Amino acid sequence: PFLDDCLEWEKTVLLIQDVFDYWLKVQVTWMYLEPIFGSEDIMKQMPTEGAMFQTVDKNWKKIISAGNVDPKVLAVIKIDGIMKMLTEACDLLDTVSKGLADYLETKRLYFARFFFLSNEELLEILSETKDPSRVQPHLKKCFEGLQRLEMDDKCTQISGMMDRGKELVEFVKIIKPADAKGSVERWLLEVEQTMKES
Repeated sequence: PFLDDCLEWEKTVLLIQDVFDYWLKVQVTWMYLEPIFGSEDIMKQMPTEGAMFQTVDKNWKKIISAGNVDPKVLAVIKIDGIMKMLTEACDLLDTVSKGLADYLETKRLYFARFFFLSNEELLEILSETKDPSRVQPHLKKCFEGLQRLEMDDKCTQISGMMDRGKELVEFVKIIKPADAKGSVERWLLEVEQTMKES
């Protein structure tokens, strides 16, 4: 006499498991990618992946809002189209993650010293193209013996480099990061060349 009820509950429990498996996968990936695609510079450099992430972001916030209205499990699994939204979000986030990995690889191939940085450090550098001072903490990993670059107060010109012993080496020419038009790797290549000449 309980067979129909048991089968219905089994179906419900399996749906709950599927929803929360996808929910957790989307949440973890979204939390990793959200600050990255919150950067204007990254959005400009990766417009296709940025558009995909914005689609996921919109749907994810819709799911979260609906879950906040009634957070009971049985109510959450009844959110209209939740499984479809979560599976699509998962697929899009996989595509975005792969595009991001390819993007970072091209940056590393262009400027080999980026191989010394983790993905998070490289993304921090690439998302701060307008502010060269934000690159300073990562330079020690890119250039052996370099503690920091000597910049003017507004960080518009780089005039030298300082080692760990606080010895300043003046560059033979002034480097202006703004001339690289938002490409961190271009002005870092110029720094590398100027270091060799100085």
